[in-house]
Amino acid sequence: MTGKRGVSAFVFFLLTLCIFIVLISDTETAILHVRKGINLCFKVVVPSLFPFMVLSGLFVELGCADILSKIFAAPMKAIFGLSGAGASAPIMGALCGFPVGASVAHRLYKGGRISKNELQRLLTFSNIPGSAFLISAVGWSLWSSTHFGTVLYVIQIISALLIGLFLRILYTPEKKDCSENVSSEVSFGIGNFLRVVSDSSVSMLNVCALVLFFAAFVGALVSILEKFDLSQGTIAVIYGFFEMSGAVGAAALVPSRELGMVLTALICGWSGLSIHFQVISVCEQDGISFVPYFAAKAAQGVLSAFFMFIYIKFINKGLPYLCLPAIFVDGHSLGNTAFAFFTNAVMFTVGIIAYPLYFFSRARKK
Repeated sequence: MTGKRGVSAFVFFLLTLCIFIVLISDTETAILHVRKGINLCFKVVVPSLFPFMVLSGLFVELGCADILSKIFAAPMKAIFGLSGAGASAPIMGALCGFPVGASVAHRLYKGGRISKNELQRLLTFSNIPGSAFLISAVGWSLWSSTHFGTVLYVIQIISALLIGLFLRILYTPEKKDCSENVSSEVSFGIGNFLRVVSDSSVSMLNVCALVLFFAAFVGALVSILEKFDLSQGTIAVIYGFFEMSGAVGAAALVPSRELGMVLTALICGWSGLSIHFQVISVCEQDGISFVPYFAAKAAQGVLSAFFMFIYIKFINKGLPYLCLPAIFVDGHSLGNTAFAFFTNAVMFTVGIIAYPLYFFSRARKK
């Protein structure tokens, strides 16, 4: 164990040293991108994510996740080998984007609804870019095509579900279903609400801090790499390894539209270290291994790129010619926030309506 920790410490030391060198090599660019990151946090990240981190927390605390558990218990067990209690994590993750899926899974684990093994597996396919980002920001603002954004979103969902299905084969199903030990009685008060808001605030600060750090680092790194006359596709891939939102903008500038679309799918499937560290910040105290998560995200990136290639080559050959790639600008943020608010408001409203109906039906049975 000590040897592994020593190797990990050495690797992180080298990475830290490299990041330090990159940042001091182009300090002005790093500062400029930090300012852009601050603008991104206040205009996009906080308004489109924080309210729904709170709502997703309340969703679990109010017992609404238990409703989904009842509905999706059979398919979750049959397809993924997991208890129905975890169904709300991939659903919320697909609607709200990361790290909401991880946050929901974490709350389910802390509440005793799922086991540590289930938490580890849920993380591998519960965190994909939200519909708002892919359809509005990437599809419409970058490629002038909501059709492309929709296809990209569907591909991400399919790729994630395939990852979850594949892991069912690797993992032995647990004999004990944690959801069976959860009481159906829900006690909710002001203390629960304040705890949810407090936890969401801490998570939000971690997310913004990571956005700012990677904005500075990747901005300085790309500025240095541009001096080596690298291709636009290479820059997009390197950018995408660390951070997703700027990388999809770089992919939209690739001269070949087909290649740009495939690279966009690859980048969104992998999602970038910035996103992964956001997920780790939510679940770091749970003592789980994140190796399966990183392997799953890498596989999802490859699958997403493959499915996009198949789609534009054999299913809809004309799509690349109907898209008009644009330079990545802040204008996409308005559509992103508005669409996120709409989809998540609908989701939460349905949950709130279903909650009393569920317990009313239980009371009648008694």
